Amino acid sequence: MIKTKTKVSGCFRTEEGIRDYLTVMSYIGTAKKHGKNAVEAIKMHLWEAPN
Repeated sequence: MIKTKTKVSGCFRTEEGIRDYLTVMSYIGTAKKHGKNAVEAIKMHLWEAPN
């Protein structure tokens, strides 16, 4: 997945950007495995995540 993203966008600018991308992709993959809407799963996480 990283290699495909790198080919499309050129490169990641920072290690933090890579981590953020992989975190989002993990949520999307998990949501799909459980038959959930990926966008809704991310929204729920952002609204319910502890600070």
